[in-house]
Amino acid sequence: MLVLGIDTSGYANAIGLVDGERVLADFAFATRNESLARITLNVDNVLRENGLGLEDIGGFGVGLGPGSWTGIRIGVTVGKMLAYGTGKPIKGIATLEALAYEARDVQKLVCPIIGAGAGGAVYAAFYRFQNGEIHHEGDYYVGDIPGLADLITEPVVLVATKVAEYRDAICQRLKSDTIETMEKALSGAVVARLAAAHLEDGRHDDTLALAPLYLKESTARAFVNRYRKQVQATQQG
Repeated sequence: MLVLGIDTSGYANAIGLVDGERVLADFAFATRNESLARITLNVDNVLRENGLGLEDIGGFGVGLGPGSWTGIRIGVTVGKMLAYGTGKPIKGIATLEALAYEARDVQKLVCPIIGAGAGGAVYAAFYRFQNGEIHHEGDYYVGDIPGLADLITEPVVLVATKVAEYRDAICQRLKSDTIETMEKALSGAVVARLAAAHLEDGRHDDTLALAPLYLKESTARAFVNRYRKQVQATQQG
């Protein structure tokens, strides 16, 4: 099944195309103000380079976040437009799950981390792979690295871009240097592959109802208020 994957939740937009286990394209490009135009242009380029048209695509996968609020909206909107326009199914994939999938051969607990872009905050979650399937454990996390470190109670593998920075801070908090890491960026092909696993079993989302995965407003407000107080304290000092 040909599946096109899109993720625009981070500092780079990712587009991927898979046909079963074959990766036909896995392309990332820097986010800019003309993000919507560049996404549609690059989707077209990926299809043309593989001698395909939208009518050949069997389904779509789209990264739901968490991540850049504006970025996520753009990617989800493009995915929904493509799915609605072609009448093909779509499946939303949590961006942290797509990042965790990069460590699918790891037997330990996996913790993907994405920078939230303000005051050192991060998004994170915990996943475990069992019998080839990925399982999300607990809630999504948003906060600082020390708070995330306090949630780690067993051997873990961190997956992120610039993962060494997170590792150093977590090791310092835990007073341990045994944390393993995997340097990975978001992949459109992974989003497509995870979506394909659902779509091939007939599991898809309602195209019109599909929505980005945002932080709960109360959580976001609490963090912003805390960060503002930290800035004010620094300025007064």
